[in-house]
Amino acid sequence: MKRLLLGAAIVAVSGPAWGQVQADYNSTIAKDKTCLLEAENGCVHYKHHPSFKLSDQIVTVATRVGYSETNEFTAPVSVLTTGEIRARNQGVVADLLRTIPGLSVSQNGGAGSLTQIRLRGSEANHVVVIIDGVEVANPADGAFDFGGLRTEDIVKIEVLRGEQSALYGSDAVGGVINIITRAGNTSESWRASVEGGSRNTLEGQFSAIIPLGGAALSVNGNAFTTDGFDISGLDGEADGAKSRSLNIGLNSVEFGPVTFSGKFGSTVRESAFDSDSDFDGRLNDTNDETEVKTETARIDARFEIAGFDHKITAHMVETDTDTVGGFSSRSIGSRHVANWAAKRDFTDNHSFTALAEAEHEQYKIQPNFTEAGAKPDIWTYGLVGDYRYDANDLNLTASARYDINDLFDDAATWRIGAGYSFSWNGRVRASIGTGVKNPTLIELFGFFPATRFTGNEDLQPETSLGISLGYDQSIGNLNLSVDVFRSELQDEIATQFNPDFTSTVINLETESLREGIELAANWSIDSFSLQGSASFLNSEQDDLEEIRRPRFLASGTATWHPVDDLSLTVNLDHNGQQLDTDFASFETVELDSFTLIGANARYNLSDEVAFTLRGSNLLNETYQELVGYASPGRAVFAGLELDF
Repeated sequence: MKRLLLGAAIVAVSGPAWGQVQADYNSTIAKDKTCLLEAENGCVHYKHHPSFKLSDQIVTVATRVGYSETNEFTAPVSVLTTGEIRARNQGVVADLLRTIPGLSVSQNGGAGSLTQIRLRGSEANHVVVIIDGVEVANPADGAFDFGGLRTEDIVKIEVLRGEQSALYGSDAVGGVINIITRAGNTSESWRASVEGGSRNTLEGQFSAIIPLGGAALSVNGNAFTTDGFDISGLDGEADGAKSRSLNIGLNSVEFGPVTFSGKFGSTVRESAFDSDSDFDGRLNDTNDETEVKTETARIDARFEIAGFDHKITAHMVETDTDTVGGFSSRSIGSRHVANWAAKRDFTDNHSFTALAEAEHEQYKIQPNFTEAGAKPDIWTYGLVGDYRYDANDLNLTASARYDINDLFDDAATWRIGAGYSFSWNGRVRASIGTGVKNPTLIELFGFFPATRFTGNEDLQPETSLGISLGYDQSIGNLNLSVDVFRSELQDEIATQFNPDFTSTVINLETESLREGIELAANWSIDSFSLQGSASFLNSEQDDLEEIRRPRFLASGTATWHPVDDLSLTVNLDHNGQQLDTDFASFETVELDSFTLIGANARYNLSDEVAFTLRGSNLLNETYQELVGYASPGRAVFAGLELDF
C-alpha cells in the first residue's frame, strides 16, 4: 500500500529534481536591470553571463531547483571555482577537498586506492556525493570512493556542511558535495591535456562541447596509469593503478515547450593492493587486485506550466566491484531514482519548491553469501517542501521531508535557517536541522564467511540533530568566516567484534557528539591571492574519542602572477593527530600529525597552449592516514594543456 500511495503522489505532486546541472543557471530571471554588457537584443544581466555560472557567488547545492547566491545562505557552504582548481592542479579530487573546512581524507595507499572523506566528524557514508546531477555513492556500502575521481574535467565543487536530509534524504547527515564538470556547458570548446612524472605516472584527457543548433553534445575521455608504490611499506612490489573513463552528454534539446538533457558515464579503475594474508593485523606484500566499474546515466525534461518551473528527472548508478586475492568476491550495487520537480516564485521575495521522489537500491554478491531468504533491496519514497524568503538584508529558509521505505519506520526530517546582513559588510547566519542515515545493504544483508561477518536485518536508521552558527565579514579585499557547530547522533551503527572472532553490526544505545569550529579566509590583490582554512573538531561516542577524525585540520594556498602568462602556486595541507584501530592488537592508537606541501607552476606558451609543472609532498614526509598503510613520497609531474 505504501508503494501504491507514494507512486501516485509522484505522478500527482511536483517536486524538485536535482538542481545541480548547469542548465539550472540558465533559467533564472534577473531581479534588477543592472547590465554587465550590451547585446544585439538589449541588456545582458550579469547573472546570465557565462562567467557568472562558475563563480563563487552562486551555489546550486542548497536548493533542489535553480541556485542561491552566497549572500542568501543560512547554512555553511564552500566553493572551489575553476580558477582555484586550476591553480592547485592536483590530480585527484580528494586532494582538492583537503582545502574545505571540516573535511578530512582517509586513503588506503596512493592514487587509485580506496579513498574516503569525512565531513564534520561524520562517517564516510554520511555524505551525499553528486556528480552532474547523479548521486554516485556505492549503493552496497553507502559511501563514494574518491580514489578514481580525477580533476581534469571538473570546473566547480560545492560543499554544503551540516544536516541536509530535509532536502536530500538519507545519507546527508554530514553534508552534500556537488561536483560539476564541463558536461553541462553549451558553448563550443575543445580541451586536451597530457601529464607525466614520478612513479611512471601518465595521464591523458580530452573533452569537447560541440554545438548542435541550440543544443550541445559533450564528450570527455580520460586515461590514467601509475606504477604506484608498495603500500605495505615492506619495500616489496609496487602497487599500481590505472583507470579510464568516458562521458557523453546531450544538453538543451528543445521539443516544443520541453527542454531535454542527458548524460551517460562509464569508468573502469584497476588497482593493486596488499592484504593481511597471515591474519596478524599487518599488511603483507601480496598481489591482490580490485577492478571497479561504475556506470551512471541521467535524463531530464524541463517545462513551465501555470507559472511553475517543472523538471522531471531519472538517474541511475551501478557499481561493480571485483576483488581477486585473499578474499575474492564480486559485488554489484545499483540505485535508480526518479523525481518530479516544481518551483514557483511568489513575488520577488518568496519562493516554494516541492519534491516527489522514488528510489530503489539493491545489490548482489558472488560467491552468494547472502543468507537464505534475504532480499537485499530497498524502496524509498519521499515528499519535500522547501520555502525561501529573500528580501534586502533578511533571508529565511524552511525545509521538511517525509520518507517512506520498505524496511524501517517512516522518517520526518526538517531544517530551518535565518541570515541577516549588516551595514558594515558583516552577515550572521544560523540553521538547525535533522538528518537520517538508513543502514546500508551490506550492513543489513551482508554475509561473509571468510571474514566471519554477518549482517543485521534488525538495524534501525541513525538520526542526527545539528545546529550551526556562522558569521561572515568583508574588510576591503579580505573575507573572513567562522562557523560553530554541534551535532548529536543517535542509534549510531557500529561493528561488534565477538569473543569467537565473528562480527556483526549493531545500533549503539549511547549518543555520539560532534562539535567544532571552522575558520576560512581569503585575500587578494591584482597579482597575488591567499586562501586558508582551519578546523577544530571534537568527535566522541559515549565520551570516547572516535577514530579517523583529526582534531585539527588546516589548509593554505598562495598564488602569484608575476607576469600575465605565468602563475605560481604553493599549497599546504595539515592533518592533525587522530586515533585509529590497530588490528594487530585491536587497540586504539594515535597517529601523528603531518603536513603536505605542494607547488604548481603554469606558463601560457600561447592563448591556447600552457605548460605545467607541479610537485606533491615536496618535503618527502612519511605519514600514515590509516594504521599499517605507507604513504606516497615526493613526486614531480609535468604537463601540456590545449584549450581552444
